[in-house]
Amino acid sequence: MRFIVFILLLTCFITTGCTKEEILMTSEQTKTIGNPTAQEVLSMDPNANVFMCKDMIYNAGIPWVDELKLTKDIQLTEITHQSNDGKAFKNGTANKLTVGTKIFRVKERNDILIAETERGDIRFYQLVEG
Repeated sequence: MRFIVFILLLTCFITTGCTKEEILMTSEQTKTIGNPTAQEVLSMDPNANVFMCKDMIYNAGIPWVDELKLTKDIQLTEITHQSNDGKAFKNGTANKLTVGTKIFRVKERNDILIAETERGDIRFYQLVEG
């Protein structure tokens, strides 16, 4: 995300000649520091299926993640809160998974978790800055 902001700011400077102060002011208003928050993810996609675990947001519905051959491992946590308000997210909060849903690690990767639901397993990918 920071790379995109940098390109936009560089384009502004080259095409309009805006000052360094204007670039810095715009940068402070638009940059994201750190990993995506639930609020950011849900503002971009209100239908996203997300939960928070160990201060990280995990998102479902990523096609390449759903195609991987993965082995469910030990239970890591479970959903303890449900909310559609991204600001209210804390560890254990989900917007679509129900309270009590068990979350498992996978043996093959550290950035994917599996939620065990009545309708079957759902894979979630860890969202990180990058």
